[in-house]
Amino acid sequence: MNKTALTKTYTKDIQNSCLNSKKIVLSLATISFLASCTHATLTPEIKTYEETNRHAKARSGLQSRNSNNETINNLQTLTKTISGTGNTLVIESSGTITISNDGQQAVNFQPNSSTSTFLNKGTLIGGNNTASVQLGANTNNGVTIETFDNQGIIGNGSSKFGVTVWGGGSKDNPKSIINNFSNSGTIHSNTGESIYFGNAKISSFVNSGTIKSKQGTGVNISQGTSIENFNNTRTGIIEGKRMGVNVRSTINTFVNDGLIAATNDGIQINANVKTLINKGTIKGDAISIRSLGGTIETLINEGIMDGESAGIYMSRSLVKTLTNSGTINQNNSATWSAGIKLENGSIIENIINTGSIRSNAFGISVTGGKFGTLTIKDGGQVYGKYSAIGVGRSQTLGDLYIDGRSNNGTVSGIYSEEHGILLENNSRTQKIELKNGGIIKGNIDGIRLINSASLSGEMILSGEGSRVEGGRGVGILNRSGKIEGSIKVEDGATVTATSNRAIANSGSGSITGGITVSGKNTKLEGNIINTDNASIGSDIKIEGGAKVEGGLVNQGNGSISGSVQVSGGSSIDSITNEGNGAISGSITVDKDSKLDSITNTSTSSTGISGSITNNSDNKLEISNSGNIGGKIESTGSADMVISNSNGGTISGGISSSGSGSTSISNSQGSTINNGITVSGSAQVEISNQGSVGKDENGNTVTNNGSGSVGIKDWLVSTDKNTGKLNTVVIGGSRAFNVKVENITVDQSNVDLEELNDINNIISGVNQNNIGNIGTNGSGEISLSFDPITGKLTTDFNLNASISGATFRSLISTTSRRSTFIDNVMGNSMQSFALASSSKSQSIAMSEKGNLYADASDYIKSDLNNGSYGSNKEHSLFILPYTSSQNVELSLNEESKGHTKGTIIGYSTLKDSGIYGVYAGYEDTKMGSTYFDINNRTYYAGLKYFNTLFTTEKGQEVYIKAQGKAALIKNDLTEKIGNNEAKAEPNSYAYGVNTALGMNFISNKDIFSPEIGLAYEGGYTEAFSMKDTIGQATVKGGERTYANYLNLFSTKTSLTWFRDWLPNLKTSVELGAKFNINPKVEAEARFGNIKVSDEFDLPRVQKFVSTSFIVPVNEAFYFSLNYNGMFDKDGNTHTGFAQFNYLW
Repeated sequence: MNKTALTKTYTKDIQNSCLNSKKIVLSLATISFLASCTHATLTPEIKTYEETNRHAKARSGLQSRNSNNETINNLQTLTKTISGTGNTLVIESSGTITISNDGQQAVNFQPNSSTSTFLNKGTLIGGNNTASVQLGANTNNGVTIETFDNQGIIGNGSSKFGVTVWGGGSKDNPKSIINNFSNSGTIHSNTGESIYFGNAKISSFVNSGTIKSKQGTGVNISQGTSIENFNNTRTGIIEGKRMGVNVRSTINTFVNDGLIAATNDGIQINANVKTLINKGTIKGDAISIRSLGGTIETLINEGIMDGESAGIYMSRSLVKTLTNSGTINQNNSATWSAGIKLENGSIIENIINTGSIRSNAFGISVTGGKFGTLTIKDGGQVYGKYSAIGVGRSQTLGDLYIDGRSNNGTVSGIYSEEHGILLENNSRTQKIELKNGGIIKGNIDGIRLINSASLSGEMILSGEGSRVEGGRGVGILNRSGKIEGSIKVEDGATVTATSNRAIANSGSGSITGGITVSGKNTKLEGNIINTDNASIGSDIKIEGGAKVEGGLVNQGNGSISGSVQVSGGSSIDSITNEGNGAISGSITVDKDSKLDSITNTSTSSTGISGSITNNSDNKLEISNSGNIGGKIESTGSADMVISNSNGGTISGGISSSGSGSTSISNSQGSTINNGITVSGSAQVEISNQGSVGKDENGNTVTNNGSGSVGIKDWLVSTDKNTGKLNTVVIGGSRAFNVKVENITVDQSNVDLEELNDINNIISGVNQNNIGNIGTNGSGEISLSFDPITGKLTTDFNLNASISGATFRSLISTTSRRSTFIDNVMGNSMQSFALASSSKSQSIAMSEKGNLYADASDYIKSDLNNGSYGSNKEHSLFILPYTSSQNVELSLNEESKGHTKGTIIGYSTLKDSGIYGVYAGYEDTKMGSTYFDINNRTYYAGLKYFNTLFTTEKGQEVYIKAQGKAALIKNDLTEKIGNNEAKAEPNSYAYGVNTALGMNFISNKDIFSPEIGLAYEGGYTEAFSMKDTIGQATVKGGERTYANYLNLFSTKTSLTWFRDWLPNLKTSVELGAKFNINPKVEAEARFGNIKVSDEFDLPRVQKFVSTSFIVPVNEAFYFSLNYNGMFDKDGNTHTGFAQFNYLW
């Protein structure tokens, strides 16, 4: 500190100036002098304050007094009390006042005293329970001091307070007044404040030294105090445990160039501060600046603010303008914490950040209050682990501006490990603007609005390099929030997310102003998603060369009220409308723009209400299974593929007027209203299995173009009530150029009279351009057209009808079941004959190669002879079985099915032979494109077996016979398109068969040839097909008359048996069955037309059987078996394991 600020120093020769005479120190006013205003000179008796003190020291080693002026340069132990007026007190560096009395101060300025200068260069230590220096008295009158200057030590940490300044709070008890308060030394307290101001008025406070409190506050500016200028210089240190500086009264200007630090809060404010500037460091182990009810007009940080829980914390407080060009740090990761935090109604009207705000929790957070305008520019950055900017429940952020332009190369932006910007429940924001390369980045979401959070204005993202980046969440997420303005991404900005979700509007979220993506190099890297019950209330525009590297997905109950426009050379991959989503406007793709595909699977009644127009040069694929309310139109040179499926509807029709090719597919159950119109030079190919309505001129297809129009396939539908055909009407100036490759008549409920005239099916087309004509049934009704004569004829084929399918299935399963029963019963019965044979290696080799091969065919007789004990007289088996089989139900289609069943049989040995009885149940299910044949069969029968004789060479000749019957309950289904008809007739099967065989034995091998003859009869009740789903039958119904079946067949087979070990046997059998009369006659009625037909059953059935047999003991054996059967109509494969029991 310059001494001229503390003392009055003069030269011996003073110029003739009236002003120089006024510089005499007031404390020497008792010295008389005479001076002329013209020739004034200082007399030798008049001394400066310093000179007087020096002379006094020469005269006395203790102290010197001259009126109220005093200098101390020795050790004293009593309080120095200052009272009265006109005082000056100087403590030299050798001066010390140390007080041992706990309640006494080193220096006490009494109320109502006035002092021009207080200068301490020495040491002042008060009692342990009071201040080292006290000015005034609590609730009493204050003091007046022109200059308070500490260059030494006040307190050494032992006195409770360092300096206390007291004053009154009324006219009768005036405040203390200090014009200049400066500290370049040390002020150190113990439990109390180092400096306390109460009811004081300070013009200037300057600290360039150290102010420190062990347990309390560094500087406490209490109520009733005002400080014009508070300055902590670059060398200044203010430290406290509770607070560095506690501002409870008004400060006009607060400047920190040094260090303000505390264990709790660096600075705490609950008063008015006009300007607070930090160029140094403010550090709080809790909070750097805490405002509790305070008001700061201007808060400027050019230095460092470092807080453990918050950098700046405000409760019930106001900051009009906060400017940060320095660093604001918050260090812990508690979810309460933030770099800047507002609570309890606090407001920051304007924030300008060009520096750094970093937090391990939230960068800038308002959980109770309001941010006005937040501007991040000139390289400013905000980082928060949970959110860079967080607006809590029901709180407000006004306008947010992020300007990426910077002079130092640092890009302005906000960054977070989770959410860049987080707007929580019911929070409010007016505007978000990102420009000039600014960044908003969150590793989950870039921008996140949730649960009624609102953005009343626009979200504008613009400029080359500007980016909103999301991670595993979304770039911009509006989950049940409300964006009243629009989202604009323009002029080279990018919105992206690693999840491929650029923008998502979900829950009950709404975007009233729509979405616009515009400008060259502007990109969305990911999808635009509108889902759940969310809504977009205006247009979605992709324009000016912008790119959406993803699609527009509208799903759930999402709604888009505006149109979707792709223009100006822009591109988007796809548009998908699914779930119960609705797009009310049109979809337009302009020239030079690109949309790859449109998919509409929505179940909403509106679906896509508007039209779809493609005027671009890029191929567009449209897939619809919902509702498109408008027209689909291709006007450009691009190709277009339209697929309408799964009940989809295109209400406005389809128009192709450009030069590109158009492919139209309308599947079964789907509808195109208002016809198909072709003009220009377009090449159009049409495939229709659904319904195509007529245009205003009554045309189904109108061709006015110079290109080619081809109908690849067309299903002509039938009126459900009248049975009349919905004629395909070809119109337009070039109708005769339309070519028809294939046309199919829907025979469901068709009036057969309609099939007599080609013009009932298709009209307006050159008949020479008509190719194949048929029906959509199984082939029971066939059409042929002669384009020369124009004659259309109808033929019927019962072999392809439900009649043929039923007989093929029944005969196939009945024949296989008969063979199976013959074998199973024959095996059981022959074991008795083998038991009485003297040849231990002989084996009963009966009919093998049936659908259900039985291991008992191959068990050696030594199972029943002496090697195991007594002979057996009874045989019992229970056999669950299953098989898979292929049968030609529909002509030229092999249909897969399976059979599950159980058979139980018993045989007994008598002198006249072996007699057996059996019963069983099986369930068969078969299906094909046009038919389902399911039946349940209950069967029973009798079996006889006997050995006729044995030749001299040991060959055994045997005979067997069988009678059987079965009840078959059928469940028949006929399928025409999506329509079905059913019938449930009963069938009855019966038959007899006999066979003769011989066993040739060679060591361990046995070869057994066998021949047989069989009769199989059957009867199926007459039945009518009844429509169950839609109308599958022709108009007038379909009936199949009763059918009788009488089939004769022969059979031959050869079996090789090998006895490898006593407990291991194998056999292989090959054979064939020959049907003597394989023709079956049938009669039916279609409408009023009776039809009779004859169709062939397979003449030859081939079979192969293999067995792996393990005898267990004399009563049980186990076998693993396979059987395969093959004919021209199908095949069957069966494998199973079996146990048999004999006694």
